[in-house]
Amino acid sequence: MKEILVVDDQPQISKLLNDLLTNAGYKVYVAFNGEIGYKKALEIKPDLIVMDIMMPVMSGFDAAKEIRKYPELENIPIIFLTARGLESDKLEAEKLGAVAFVTKPFSPKQFVQIVKKQLGD
Repeated sequence: MKEILVVDDQPQISKLLNDLLTNAGYKVYVAFNGEIGYKKALEIKPDLIVMDIMMPVMSGFDAAKEIRKYPELENIPIIFLTARGLESDKLEAEKLGAVAFVTKPFSPKQFVQIVKKQLGD
Protein backbone atom coordinates (compact mmCIF):
# COMPACT_ATOMS: atom_id res chain seq x y z
CA MET A 1 0.00 0.00 0.00
CA LYS A 2 1.42 3.38 -1.00
CA GLU A 3 1.94 5.94 1.75
CA ILE A 4 1.10 9.63 1.62
CA LEU A 5 2.14 12.31 4.09
CA VAL A 6 -0.31 15.21 4.41
CA VAL A 7 1.16 18.36 5.98
CA ASP A 8 -1.49 21.02 6.67
CA ASP A 9 -2.21 23.11 9.75
CA GLN A 10 -5.98 23.25 9.14
CA PRO A 11 -7.61 20.25 10.87
CA GLN A 12 -10.63 20.26 8.55
CA ILE A 13 -8.39 20.11 5.44
CA SER A 14 -6.20 17.41 6.98
CA LYS A 15 -9.27 15.35 7.84
CA LEU A 16 -10.76 15.82 4.36
CA LEU A 17 -7.49 14.76 2.69
CA ASN A 18 -7.06 11.85 5.08
CA ASP A 19 -10.58 10.60 4.32
CA LEU A 20 -10.26 11.13 0.55
CA LEU A 21 -6.91 9.43 0.24
CA THR A 22 -7.73 6.58 2.64
CA ASN A 23 -10.90 5.87 0.66
CA ALA A 24 -8.76 5.86 -2.51
CA GLY A 25 -6.66 3.05 -1.00
CA TYR A 26 -3.66 4.87 0.45
CA LYS A 27 -2.07 4.81 3.92
CA VAL A 28 -2.14 8.40 5.15
CA TYR A 29 -0.01 10.14 7.77
CA VAL A 30 -0.77 13.68 8.93
CA ALA A 31 1.45 16.45 10.29
CA PHE A 32 0.18 19.87 11.38
CA ASN A 33 3.20 22.04 10.59
CA GLY A 34 6.22 21.99 8.33
CA GLU A 35 8.73 21.05 11.01
CA ILE A 36 6.77 17.99 12.11
CA GLY A 37 6.13 17.25 8.43
CA TYR A 38 9.75 17.09 7.35
CA LYS A 39 10.70 15.04 10.44
CA LYS A 40 7.85 12.62 9.72
CA ALA A 41 8.98 12.41 6.07
CA LEU A 42 12.43 11.33 7.29
CA GLU A 43 10.86 8.73 9.53
CA ILE A 44 8.36 7.14 7.11
CA LYS A 45 9.80 8.01 3.66
CA PRO A 46 6.36 8.31 2.04
CA ASP A 47 5.62 7.74 -1.63
CA LEU A 48 4.10 11.25 -1.93
CA ILE A 49 3.82 14.41 0.17
CA VAL A 50 0.90 16.85 0.11
CA MET A 51 2.11 20.12 1.62
CA ASP A 52 0.37 23.37 2.55
CA ILE A 53 2.52 26.48 2.12
CA MET A 54 1.42 28.81 4.93
CA MET A 55 1.80 27.05 8.29
CA PRO A 56 3.03 27.93 11.76
CA VAL A 57 6.52 26.96 12.98
CA MET A 58 7.85 26.19 9.47
CA SER A 59 6.32 26.97 6.09
CA GLY A 60 5.74 24.31 3.48
CA PHE A 61 8.47 25.80 1.31
CA ASP A 62 10.99 25.65 4.18
CA ALA A 63 9.93 22.09 5.00
CA ALA A 64 10.37 21.08 1.34
CA LYS A 65 13.86 22.61 1.35
CA GLU A 66 14.73 20.49 4.39
CA ILE A 67 13.27 17.37 2.78
CA ARG A 68 15.29 17.92 -0.40
CA LYS A 69 18.55 17.94 1.62
CA TYR A 70 18.25 14.18 2.22
CA PRO A 71 19.19 11.88 -0.68
CA GLU A 72 16.61 9.30 0.38
CA LEU A 73 13.84 11.94 0.20
CA GLU A 74 14.94 14.10 -2.71
CA ASN A 75 12.84 12.28 -5.31
CA ILE A 76 9.60 12.05 -3.33
CA PRO A 77 6.92 13.93 -5.30
CA ILE A 78 5.46 16.93 -3.49
CA ILE A 79 2.05 18.41 -4.25
CA PHE A 80 1.64 21.89 -2.83
CA LEU A 81 -1.91 22.63 -1.72
CA THR A 82 -2.50 26.25 -0.81
CA ALA A 83 -4.96 29.12 -0.55
CA ARG A 84 -2.31 31.31 -2.22
CA GLY A 85 -2.29 31.14 -5.98
CA LEU A 86 0.43 33.72 -6.56
CA GLU A 87 2.70 33.26 -9.56
CA SER A 88 5.73 33.69 -7.28
CA ASP A 89 4.50 30.79 -5.13
CA LYS A 90 4.09 28.60 -8.20
CA LEU A 91 7.64 29.44 -9.30
CA GLU A 92 9.03 28.66 -5.84
CA ALA A 93 7.13 25.37 -5.82
CA GLU A 94 8.62 24.47 -9.21
CA LYS A 95 12.14 25.27 -7.92
CA LEU A 96 11.52 22.83 -5.08
CA GLY A 97 10.53 20.12 -7.53
CA ALA A 98 6.78 20.20 -6.96
CA VAL A 99 4.87 17.86 -9.23
CA ALA A 100 1.61 19.83 -8.82
CA PHE A 101 0.33 23.10 -7.38
CA VAL A 102 -3.30 23.00 -6.25
CA THR A 103 -5.18 26.00 -4.91
CA LYS A 104 -7.89 25.85 -2.24
CA PRO A 105 -10.78 25.43 -2.63
CA PHE A 106 -10.21 22.36 -4.77
CA SER A 107 -12.25 19.56 -6.32
CA PRO A 108 -11.81 16.41 -4.21
CA LYS A 109 -12.32 14.19 -7.26
CA GLN A 110 -9.72 16.08 -9.31
CA PHE A 111 -7.31 16.07 -6.38
CA VAL A 112 -7.47 12.29 -6.06
CA GLN A 113 -6.88 12.03 -9.83
CA ILE A 114 -3.74 14.19 -9.49
CA VAL A 115 -2.47 11.97 -6.67
CA LYS A 116 -3.17 8.75 -8.61
CA LYS A 117 -1.40 10.14 -11.67
CA GLN A 118 1.71 11.00 -9.61
CA LEU A 119 1.78 7.57 -8.01
CA GLY A 120 1.14 5.73 -11.27
CA ASP A 121 -2.18 4.31 -10.07
